[in-house]
Amino acid sequence: MRYSANVKKTTKAVVLSALMVALSVVIGFLCKSYLTFGAIRITFENLPVIIAGFAFGPVFGALAGAASDIVSAVASGYSVNPIITVGAAAVGFTAGLLYRHVFKGNGFLSIYLSAQIAHVFGSMIIKTVGLHVLYHYEFAVYLPRIPLYIGIALAESYIIYILYKNRRIARELGGRSDKQ
Repeated sequence: MRYSANVKKTTKAVVLSALMVALSVVIGFLCKSYLTFGAIRITFENLPVIIAGFAFGPVFGALAGAASDIVSAVASGYSVNPIITVGAAAVGFTAGLLYRHVFKGNGFLSIYLSAQIAHVFGSMIIKTVGLHVLYHYEFAVYLPRIPLYIGIALAESYIIYILYKNRRIARELGGRSDKQ
């Protein structure tokens, strides 16, 4: 039986998105274990979610974000906070939407702007509201999240930029490499 190109492409997107979910869960677990300081946690768990959004579009990015948050919460023994799950989905969706349809490029600036705006919307706004609903801290406690996510987005963008400079990785993730 022959499979169409769309079925193969969709299967590849599902498999690689599942890999991104697994990476996000592992990175999130490591960051929760070693980089949590009170209400602030330095984490790069959104990196694979952003890559899924960039590589396979906003829908796969949103699904990867939601799935990674749910799996991470359940595996860590926490209850799922739907607001934080929506924030994680928003990171993947926004990153994919902006990268594929607004900025349309593998240059560092387009990668950074897509990731940064995704973090502003998903991490700084939606997830902060979810954390506030869950923990009832004053909003001033969350102010350090602003420079933190600016720095995290910068680091994640640089990692993605370096990955996309590799011809093979760029081809697998649907990007263009600088070496073509």
